[in-house]
Amino acid sequence: MTSQLRVGFARRDITPPPGIDLSGFGFRFGASLGSLEPLEVGVLAASDGDRTLLLFSFDLIGFTTEHLADLRASTTAAAGVPGANQMWTCTHTHGGPETGVLPGMGEKDPDYLNSVEEAAVDAAVAALSRLVTADLWLARGESYVGANRRSAAFRPGGPEDGHIDDIDSAVVVAEFRGADGNPVVTLVNYSCHPTGSRECVSTSDYPGHMRRTVSEVTGAPCLYVNGAGGDVNQRFDGAGYRSVSNARHHGVALGRTVLQLRSQLRQSSTTCAGSASAPADLNYAEPISQAEARRILAEGQHALESTTGTAQRLRIQWHQVDFARRVLDWKPSDGPDLSVDIQALRIGDVALVAIPSEFFSEDGRALRTQTTSPELMIAGWSNGLVGYTPTRRAMATGGYEVDDAHRWYGHHAAWDPVSGDNLRAAALNSLSQLFGDH
Repeated sequence: MTSQLRVGFARRDITPPPGIDLSGFGFRFGASLGSLEPLEVGVLAASDGDRTLLLFSFDLIGFTTEHLADLRASTTAAAGVPGANQMWTCTHTHGGPETGVLPGMGEKDPDYLNSVEEAAVDAAVAALSRLVTADLWLARGESYVGANRRSAAFRPGGPEDGHIDDIDSAVVVAEFRGADGNPVVTLVNYSCHPTGSRECVSTSDYPGHMRRTVSEVTGAPCLYVNGAGGDVNQRFDGAGYRSVSNARHHGVALGRTVLQLRSQLRQSSTTCAGSASAPADLNYAEPISQAEARRILAEGQHALESTTGTAQRLRIQWHQVDFARRVLDWKPSDGPDLSVDIQALRIGDVALVAIPSEFFSEDGRALRTQTTSPELMIAGWSNGLVGYTPTRRAMATGGYEVDDAHRWYGHHAAWDPVSGDNLRAAALNSLSQLFGDH
């Protein structure tokens, strides 16, 4: 007997109130003054009759692995879906509240995070209550609204790492259609940082504009999964230029690409659902010297004691002091510095693989060429967030992702390039469990 695919969708508002610290920019100072547009959590439920899956997408920067464990447990208790069948993705908007992932950029608000958890669990239960029989239709195209932010053309004087078009340009569209042939929900995957505005206002950035552009035409909700965009920003008019209008422009442009791809949709040949995972070890690269750490510590402590700088400058100095202390306190371990599980979900002919890091586009392109799945969606910044996993080329040329980002993430050093290799290998392992030699 051929199984039938059933899907349901629900979303809830998670817009923060004014006064909450935002996350994503180290040099943005001050709490949120309000919101440009709503922030959401969307939940897709999918079942083939034997297995039920839940896919979450939040307009947030990311979750800590500890918080993720609590979220999964609450969802299992309320919805009855095992944690292994839940995937928690984030759009990585830099206009969302601090969640504990980037502690140097602001204070997390426990009450707000509790409300996010309640909204997510409620949406999951609602999505499961709305399951309807659906067919899956798939298409893939390209978009260059994103650009290699490490390139000389994008950032003169930076790492000058590759061409501006060296990105994971894939746009993957999965449209679920009900018995009447109309869309029930559209799932979209692309890879690009949502960093359109540094203003002290919350915003869903380009992902929100993309969703609205698609939904206005299809009449159905749209869910966004951000991918391998660790080294990709929106293609601004000038180096480092950001604006609310740019975020809107890029979101609408990406949405129009999605709508154009609807004419190329092909029906999935299978209706099965499944999940699998494989472990990956992460290890730190060599930290700065103890002497350099002591110099940074002394300089930062002097600046803090003098109290002559601006509030923003003092915050940066506190951040530097905290980093130097982490370096001085670090002791090498006998085993891996961190071990994570890399999860994959299968819904018909499409696979989603969750990477808990700022995954570089080079690794994303490699996954797409090596996977055994007919179509792949890469979910970066998902199932937790542990920072950037630079490639060998990035480590050789340096830049923010290598030299500075780990400090904001609360690490004493960057992850070494082998860590990225291990994430990719574990992703391929989990995908092969679901698709084999398909």
